[in-house]
Amino acid sequence: MRKPTDRQSPWLAALGCVLSVLLALVMQAAPTRLVDGVNIMPTWPLVAIFLWSGVRPQFMPPIAVFAIGLTQDLLTGAPMGVWALSYLIAIAAFRFRGEDGMPRDLPPVLLRFAGTLLLAHGIAFTAGSFALEQMADLQPLIIEIVATLLMFPLVAYLVLRRRRSGRSGFIGG
Repeated sequence: MRKPTDRQSPWLAALGCVLSVLLALVMQAAPTRLVDGVNIMPTWPLVAIFLWSGVRPQFMPPIAVFAIGLTQDLLTGAPMGVWALSYLIAIAAFRFRGEDGMPRDLPPVLLRFAGTLLLAHGIAFTAGSFALEQMADLQPLIIEIVATLLMFPLVAYLVLRRRRSGRSGFIGG
């Protein structure tokens, strides 16, 4: 017998995955500047990759993560391969594994995402610096890290809230 969360059609979940990733990429590429010209945009594609790889890992194979990173590089004007490399390594290092997958409690998910985010941006900074043959600008990456860390709990709460099960926890599973 399948789990209650597996009763949904896999096609509907796959469509949700594709649409959420496309929306994340469009939002990442959208120009959102403050008065001084500082771009404040969370790293939405990494949020989508992290959550889908925890909820439905079969929808986020390494080739999909790589393609999402290359698409982000193309849309944002970053050196090609920087975000693809950083997403692949960060997700490989911090992806939830095991039979249970992503826990239903928010604190462990937040901690693991913070590690994923810091590793991805560290790799992007290093790879971008090598690609540009000079030090990449650190200020936009720091702003992205802070903005992403501020927005992730809300998105994660909404995703984890839908994943109810027999186990109790912080989210009320």
